[in-house]
Amino acid sequence: MKLAFSTNAYTDGRYTLIDAMNRIANAGYAGVTILADYPLLWPLHVTKTELKEIKDTLEKRKLSVASVNGFTCSGFWLKKKWKKEKAPPGANFGPCFCDYQDENRRKRIEYTKKVIDFTKAIGGKDISTCSGILPTKGGTRALAWQHTVDGLRKVVAYAEKKGVRINIEYEPGLLVGSGEEAWQMIKKINSPHFGFNFDIGHSFSCEEDVPALIKRFAKKIYGVDVEDIDRDNNGKPIHSHLVPGQGSMPLEKIFKAFKSIGYNGWFIVELYTMYKRPVKVTHQSYTYLKQLEKKLQYY
Repeated sequence: MKLAFSTNAYTDGRYTLIDAMNRIANAGYAGVTILADYPLLWPLHVTKTELKEIKDTLEKRKLSVASVNGFTCSGFWLKKKWKKEKAPPGANFGPCFCDYQDENRRKRIEYTKKVIDFTKAIGGKDISTCSGILPTKGGTRALAWQHTVDGLRKVVAYAEKKGVRINIEYEPGLLVGSGEEAWQMIKKINSPHFGFNFDIGHSFSCEEDVPALIKRFAKKIYGVDVEDIDRDNNGKPIHSHLVPGQGSMPLEKIFKAFKSIGYNGWFIVELYTMYKRPVKVTHQSYTYLKQLEKKLQYY
């Protein structure tokens, strides 16, 4: 299995991007997913020096770019001239494709194109994105959906020219919040450069049949996010990312499904919830997944 870890676990201010990359390499991972957002990196203002340092670290530590995380662009909220210093409640994703405001959508498109440029510059080929949260005022769900389609078409066309793929990640509570909704969006965009960043914990949190969806969506799964999810006392999933093996997900069954479809892409551990102890969970996750790899003979 190709194992990677996302730098979005290293966001409490103690670590630079290079620090995070080195700690991920120290744990044994072959790949890294780079969060393209504050506090680690802001793609609209990446300097040549930063690019060189990132590329040098990738080469020195023999790390591959599993993907670039373009899920959030909360850095815009830090710009006093454009918006408040602090994100409005429920808007930590930053400007979104589904927003009703023209300027918000323009900002998201601008950001995503910069993420594509950055990904290309460091030798990556995949980025993750999302629809955003359905706005509560100013329009209808149908209008938000159409805005998302329009915005994604623009950035996918740009990605095609750069040789980069954009992969939508669904999540409970977002406009594109289920496997079926993501599938409908993928069919609507209809591009070989647009597929799934399939987060197994999000699917489990949606109370979906995760192995069945893996088999159904097999040809369009370009990346996989990995974590564990627990259940509450009533048996309902609690959407909070845990170290693999420390929750209630049937991970062995899920990984058997990936093996059955011949998936040979990246498995990216995503533990942004563990920012208080990122180094420890980086190692714990790697140990668990290597044991699972051996058990399933998934090489």
